[in-house]
Amino acid sequence: METLECIKTRRSIRKFSEKEVPNDIIEKIIEASKYTPSSHDSQPWQFYVIKSQDLKSKLAELDHEDNRPIIINSSVVILICVDLEKSPMRFVEDGVLAAQNMMLAIHDLGLGCVYFSAYKADDLKREEGIKKILDIPANLKPIALLPVGYPDQTEKLEEKTIQNNSDLSVYL
Repeated sequence: METLECIKTRRSIRKFSEKEVPNDIIEKIIEASKYTPSSHDSQPWQFYVIKSQDLKSKLAELDHEDNRPIIINSSVVILICVDLEKSPMRFVEDGVLAAQNMMLAIHDLGLGCVYFSAYKADDLKREEGIKKILDIPANLKPIALLPVGYPDQTEKLEEKTIQNNSDLSVYL
């Protein structure tokens, strides 16, 4: 798939088939993250690949009721964490950039996912819950959860519009 086509056609997928995602595909997704730009080229990421139904259920309990089935019914959940010792000032951006690379790779590989934030600056309850469930060290900051699987839904692609004049372009 061409890069621009991948960007234009990627959508958040919230319903997955029961088909399991093989380990070699998960490894390709993780590999895509290794090419993510990071602050000072610190490459501060660590990824947790969660397949256990028990762990997915525990993580789902930390989320909104509407999101719980998405986490539980995904084949795998990828948690993106950033090492605060390697990226003390730009950890959010570093984590989100890694998530974007992964999301594009997921789509390119014929899978689907949705982005769920694991980090909220003004509410550490979710982050602390994730760290406790997965026994994550203090120096790692959970940034995002990506429930991943084979899509079991089709969404109409919404056309984006562009308004241009000579002084200003507005992209909606």
